[in-house]
Amino acid sequence: MATTYSVVGKRVPRVDAVDKATGRSIYGSDIYLPGMLYCKILSSPHPHARIKKIDTSKALEVPGVKAVMTADDAPDVPYGTTGQIRDRSFMARDRVRFVGEPIAAVAAIDEDVAEYAVSLIEVEYELLPAVFDPLEAMKEGAPLVHEKIEEYVGSTGMRKGNICSLLTAERGEVEKGFAEADFVVEGTYRSQPINQGYMEPMACAAQVEPSGRVTVWTTTQGPYAIRNTLAETLNIPMNRIKVIPLEIGGGFGAKLRCSFEHFCVILSEKTGGKPVKMISTREENFTAIGPRLECVATIKTGVKKDGSITARQVHAVYDTGAYLGPGVGSGVGHSTGPYMIPNFKAESYAVYTNKVWAGSYRASGVADMVFAVESHMDEVAEKIGMDPLDFRLKNLLKEGDRSLTGEIIPSMGLKEMADAARKNSNWDSRKGEEGWGIGTAFSDWKSGTGPSTATVSLNEDGTVSILTGTVDIAGSDTSLAQIVAETIGVPFEKVVMAKKDTDSAPFNGPTGGSRVVYSAGRTVLQAAQEAKDKVLRFAADLLEASTDDLEVVNERVQVKGSPEKGRSLAEIARLSSTSKYGSIMGQAALSQLPFAPIYNQVIVEIKVDKETGMIKVLKFTQAQDLGFAINPNSVEGQMEGGAVQAIGRALYENYVFNDGKPMNPSLTTYLLPLAPDIPPMDTIMIETGSKEGAFGAKAVAEPPGFGAPAAIANALYNATGIRIRELPLSPDKVRAALKAKNNGG
Repeated sequence: MATTYSVVGKRVPRVDAVDKATGRSIYGSDIYLPGMLYCKILSSPHPHARIKKIDTSKALEVPGVKAVMTADDAPDVPYGTTGQIRDRSFMARDRVRFVGEPIAAVAAIDEDVAEYAVSLIEVEYELLPAVFDPLEAMKEGAPLVHEKIEEYVGSTGMRKGNICSLLTAERGEVEKGFAEADFVVEGTYRSQPINQGYMEPMACAAQVEPSGRVTVWTTTQGPYAIRNTLAETLNIPMNRIKVIPLEIGGGFGAKLRCSFEHFCVILSEKTGGKPVKMISTREENFTAIGPRLECVATIKTGVKKDGSITARQVHAVYDTGAYLGPGVGSGVGHSTGPYMIPNFKAESYAVYTNKVWAGSYRASGVADMVFAVESHMDEVAEKIGMDPLDFRLKNLLKEGDRSLTGEIIPSMGLKEMADAARKNSNWDSRKGEEGWGIGTAFSDWKSGTGPSTATVSLNEDGTVSILTGTVDIAGSDTSLAQIVAETIGVPFEKVVMAKKDTDSAPFNGPTGGSRVVYSAGRTVLQAAQEAKDKVLRFAADLLEASTDDLEVVNERVQVKGSPEKGRSLAEIARLSSTSKYGSIMGQAALSQLPFAPIYNQVIVEIKVDKETGMIKVLKFTQAQDLGFAINPNSVEGQMEGGAVQAIGRALYENYVFNDGKPMNPSLTTYLLPLAPDIPPMDTIMIETGSKEGAFGAKAVAEPPGFGAPAAIANALYNATGIRIRELPLSPDKVRAALKAKNNGG
């Protein structure tokens, strides 16, 4: 029989709903301080060039300009976006490697003055050969994006030419597996560059006090990562930097790392401690903050006539742009999909090009691989004459199997998820009308862990406060508050999420990688349990009872069977603070939690207009094994939001470069799905629980953005018989493929 809860599992409103609806929430652009100056930056117009001379004299003469900075005004401390290799500086020194790389910055009394001054900075360049396609960049003799990569800290012998990272995975004997196969199918698939498309531009402010103490206000998913990078690159002791995370108007991974905070800190110091603020332009968000770049993946699979997969080999090339970005090798761990493949071998390369560095976007690198794997699965199924969904079901992982990375698959709801998605779609009752098609895709991910800490305190009025260093970007504060309310036994409305900064809140990992509700949720659960234990121990002394005989009902601790004998939580908090027990507070910290995989399936129905090549998504069915939904509202929001992003990636979005120059760096020219483009969605939550997550919760965030591109490509094939292996599935590609098919091509 399922456990009945009073708070968790309920659709409660977000804790910040009123503040956001009324405009009281504070975002980066809302920070105003006395004497504040405004920062603008000068960026490179060239994809690859040597900086021969920078002349800032004219900019300094502009009335209202208070400071100008270049790389010479900062310590020469290279750092790495991923920590693997220190290959970059936050401002170009001797050369630029992509269009949009920052070169200089100005602080002035207003943005107009700063922008005018920036236009007066003169830079003399020596243009250098550039390379833009990752496959071309791998070839011998290609222009080198980094000529001395072997001298970088963190570089290893596997880095050669423009190849800056190589990840491999292997299991069994792949050649033997191919020899045992009745059929071998091979295909190459290519994803496109995409931008995160968040609504709020990057914004930050900084002030350096006379003591050298630095305060930074910024829109970030990882305040401790910002503090660490600033301390490292500016040679400032970490304990002299305070980062205050503000509300985030969308991030999706783009706001995990430093962006423009360095400039504000240095300019504040150069102006004698004046606060300096920067609100980036939309073009700067496209050209200086890492988007996702393309991936080219070749997959070869061996299969028996009965549908059993015997072997797979994968060769993936990720474009990482000018600097090594995160997630370029993530595809290796997902190139088998949620399938049991006994013999496997994969290589995943990250390759430098003269484009903006590749950043994070909802599980960097995995969505690219899912498009390749799930498109390929349909092609293999067709080769053996098997229903694509039945073929997948035959090869699904089962409890007790080993994942590609070696973990034992625990109990999970993969089969239940697949059955529910099939039942809630038209898979087995296909309409068959002209231009109609249906397709599916599976994906896998794992619940994120990493450092998490929390403090839970009982206040004198009976309310409960939570202090944790996690940043809320998708309603996670609400879920954490539900966990604490359920554990201690107070109404949800009595839980307060304390405001946080890196001085006051305990250290936490960033909000990203599907880790907050699983990892931080477990931490606040443990902290709340400790606080409740202290409540019961103190109450046992007051009531002269055993802790086993006590219960919390209606915000009172009372003796079971004798409700008249009890004390309110408010009384207990007040009395405890002056007793030998002290104030009621629980604390918890953890670093890692056990492997908790999550799975997602989408089934998409489409209609193809064969005259225009337009694809219209008619219905979107999505199921996910998520353990337990702490707040179904938040879960549905995550799943539907990810689906919308995936539909955009499949059909519309394409960040276009011409010789390294972004051609559509704005929301007017970069096509995102709009409300009329969104189909009816059937969102199915499969709750099979996990042993470690709070109340059985696992992660949700990343997988909803994985499957749609492949599912739509598969539906396109089902509708028309054309297979397009390169994203996006734009009307021009569909029309060209239909024309080629009609002409016998």
